[in-house]
Amino acid sequence: MDSQKQKQISKEWHEAFGTAALKNNYDKYLHDNFVADFFGGQQVDKTKYIEQDQRFALAFTNNKITVVEQIAEDDKVVSVMTWTAVQIADIPDIPATGRSFEIKGIAIDYLKMKRLSNIFHCLIN
Repeated sequence: MDSQKQKQISKEWHEAFGTAALKNNYDKYLHDNFVADFFGGQQVDKTKYIEQDQRFALAFTNNKITVVEQIAEDDKVVSVMTWTAVQIADIPDIPATGRSFEIKGIAIDYLKMKRLSNIFHCLIN
């Protein structure tokens, strides 16, 4: 797969977080053997990830992720992004604030057969 297609898949995936565009379309983006690290370094499979991702998304409103830069090589895409939202519910170790925020982050996505097989997120502020 060419690097532009990889970047497009990765960008669509990240920018769909917390939106109706993602809720019923996880299979479009995630490989059947998908795994990811979630809070506390817990590694989860696709089914568990979807469940936790949807629960996590419900803790925020006005979600907007904007991918601002990407590099693709081999089976990896590195995306630099900005996430803005309002936290309306508790998440692990962070009580609800009701305030808006903006966080910069980096994601490393591994792709297999045009879908993500593994992801790693790092939030930077």
